Formats: sequence, C-alpha cells, structure tokens
Amino acid sequence: MRRVLFAAVAFALVTAAACSKQGESRGAAFRPLVVGDTAPAYAAVTLTGDTVRVGAGTPVLLNVWATWCESCREEMADLAALEKKYAPEHVKVVAVSVDNGDGTRVKRFAASEKLPFAVAHDPAGEVQKKFQAVGVPETYLISDDGRMMWVRRGGLAGAPASVTAGLDSAVQKLDRQD
Repeated sequence: MRRVLFAAVAFALVTAAACSKQGESRGAAFRPLVVGDTAPAYAAVTLTGDTVRVGAGTPVLLNVWATWCESCREEMADLAALEKKYAPEHVKVVAVSVDNGDGTRVKRFAASEKLPFAVAHDPAGEVQKKFQAVGVPETYLISDDGRMMWVRRGGLAGAPASVTAGLDSAVQKLDRQD
C-alpha cells in the first residue's frame, strides 16, 4: 500500500512540475515585438518570384494581412501611397498574406488592386510566428540594421502620421550613413 501511495504522490509531483514548467515557458516564449527589439530574420518569396529579406540593409515596412480581413484590404491603398512616397528613398513596402491555400486568392486580389509593392504569400504563417503577431493586420517598420522602429497592431487607419514619422526617421538614418 505504501508503494502505491508513494508512486501516486511521486507521479503527481512530476506531473505538476512538468505542467508548471511548460506553462512558464509558454508564457515567456510569447512576447509581441516592440519598438527597439531586433527583428527576427525573415525572408519571403514574392508573387513575382523575388526574395525579400527583413533587416538586410534596407528599411522595410512589413505588413501582415489576409484577403478575408476587411481592414487589411482597406489599408492596401495606404500602403500603396507609402510605397509611392518612400520607394525613391530606398524603403521597401512588403505585404505578406497569411491566407491558407495555394495563393490563388492572394494573386487575384493583388492583380485586381494593381498593388505596386511586393506581395508575398506565407500560408504556413511563419511571419506570424517569427514576429509573434497576435492577429491581422499588423505592420512593422524595420530599420536597415534590423531594429523595430514602429509597430502597429490593427489597421493603419488613423496611423498615417505616426508611420510617416517612423519612415522619415528611417530615411534620415540612411542619409546620415551616406
């Protein structure tokens, strides 16, 4: 009887320890990125077959979106305007769709909207995992040296002044390096 009781107590203690460690590590592992953090290494293949890299010597405005997300679709015009304004300053706008499937919807949407910036499809959601995204849309401004300069969770509506300020800062930093 003692052996059975001892085995039951030992099992309960081991199980409790394992659960608490698992819970602690899960809580510590998820921390959305904030300004000043180093952006994770991330590369995506665009719909045109080019590879874009984050933090690889060029500032990137990275937008995580999906075709089924209405606010994502609405902010594409804002992203297009930012692309037009900042492309001459060597800032890349990259929109990464996390739609499931083969990307047909993403390609159709990008073509119908005539999106002027790089669009990629990441059905595995690697961008969401690496950037600890909590939803879509989310937008990150990553400096040329791979630092988070600006983060927006949710749509860009109401944020153009702050994103423009961040982009201006990234451009000024590039100008100082020349």
